[in-house]
Amino acid sequence: MIYICVTGSNLTITAGEILIADECWVALAKLHRGHPDRKSFSGSEILDELRITQAHPSLRAGVQPHIYLHNVANAAPNPARHRLFYRLAEGTYRLFRPGDDYHPARTGKTRPRQTELPACYHDLIDWYEREYCAGAAPARPEEDPVLRMRGVGKELWAEEGGDAFVARLRAEWFSGTPRLSKPFADEVWDRVVAHQGKPFRVSGEGLCFTYTVDENRALSFYQGGAKLEAAFDHWLAVLSDPRIHGAD
Repeated sequence: MIYICVTGSNLTITAGEILIADECWVALAKLHRGHPDRKSFSGSEILDELRITQAHPSLRAGVQPHIYLHNVANAAPNPARHRLFYRLAEGTYRLFRPGDDYHPARTGKTRPRQTELPACYHDLIDWYEREYCAGAAPARPEEDPVLRMRGVGKELWAEEGGDAFVARLRAEWFSGTPRLSKPFADEVWDRVVAHQGKPFRVSGEGLCFTYTVDENRALSFYQGGAKLEAAFDHWLAVLSDPRIHGAD
């Protein structure tokens, strides 16, 4: 097993074998450092840079799955749990950095461990921590998945404010006044069930998706016949659709 490090015209060979996940990270880190004006890169650009870098003497079969899935923090793990890359909405990739959202089951490393990386690439770890991570900015309100929920369900309070709602509940608890036979939330859920299989669209995207509801009230999303990972954007699109609030 060997490491191959190419720096300019210098070639260094040492014992050991670079991990595929780390080899892909090195390629993307070099792209970032060499093109500071670019925020992200395509999978094919990462693969081309990996071929040029030649951190491993051959192109291993696991390289492309690591680029497109195993290293991607905001994708469901299958099975690797690394948080090395972050996939943007347009399908390009950048390095993961603190503050990025990630799949809750992803608990792996966010950069290569220095002891597992050839010495000639240690400067990339220094650059990543000193410069790349320093550029991380707090998520803007329109990008934060929690803040984007602001306003969802406002129809619940259109005719009754929060204070009045709490007061009514307390009165019902102590007076035995029966609750409404069909709460608004139940009506919304009935419409969610009734509209399964119908097309919905995520705001700002052209492709439609559908969903099904199982006996446990869990939604499964589909696009072009393929099952999607459950995503906040799809739930938000369903709950925000006028059809769900009785406007169709």
